[in-house]
Amino acid sequence: MKNSLGQKIKIQMGLESDSERKKRVAQEKKENRNIIEYFDKINMVDSKPHYPSINTQQFKSLLWKEGKQYFRKMNRNFVVDESNMEFLDLMCNYWTNSPLFESKYKGELRKGLLIYGPCGTGKSSIFDIIQNISKKYHLMQFWFTNVSVHDVITQYNLEGEYVVEKFVKGKVHFDDLGTEKLANSWGVKEKLLGRILELRYNEFKQKGTKTFVTTNLPIKKLETYYEARVSDRLYEMFNFVELGGKSRRY
Repeated sequence: MKNSLGQKIKIQMGLESDSERKKRVAQEKKENRNIIEYFDKINMVDSKPHYPSINTQQFKSLLWKEGKQYFRKMNRNFVVDESNMEFLDLMCNYWTNSPLFESKYKGELRKGLLIYGPCGTGKSSIFDIIQNISKKYHLMQFWFTNVSVHDVITQYNLEGEYVVEKFVKGKVHFDDLGTEKLANSWGVKEKLLGRILELRYNEFKQKGTKTFVTTNLPIKKLETYYEARVSDRLYEMFNFVELGGKSRRY
């Protein structure tokens, strides 16, 4: 059952009755369950679980569905326009390992993503939505740790080197890179994210571990913020993707 235009306006304005909301939530749960069952079914080969295959079009459908729900909670619309249309297509091709990411967008699927651009264009939101897709539909190939660089510094100041070990392993998205304060452990101050990125570079070289970054800083400023040893490694670790346009927060 698709929501009519009138129902959608009611949802966005918070004017649903309790019975209407219950019916809508029940329908969404049913739709989600059907999608999960579909992916669980194709997840089984010879009774051995593996990551389900999901093509780019299927991923786009999930991105659109979850994107609308994500922004609805903030009383905003998920808008696809000339500022982000190509970016969203690029992201869908990247996350589904489509050859088009390399042939059309000249990227490298083996690398992570460094997404840069002005505030409010949707850089962080896209990672929130993809993480929601991973959790809701049990698509663990899309899973990553999602953390603000400010939280990394706060945790490090409280817990010390354990935090470095924690964020060196596995796929991680670091939000707001280059805006963090200096870390301070026992009076020793440092640009901690630079050290973490250098250690993650080693993980990338040895194991192919991907890193994801969002930043409001232009690339040149990011390069000068960290030491040359770190900034030089960024080019080997990342596909650089710009997301321009005006802020979508208002």
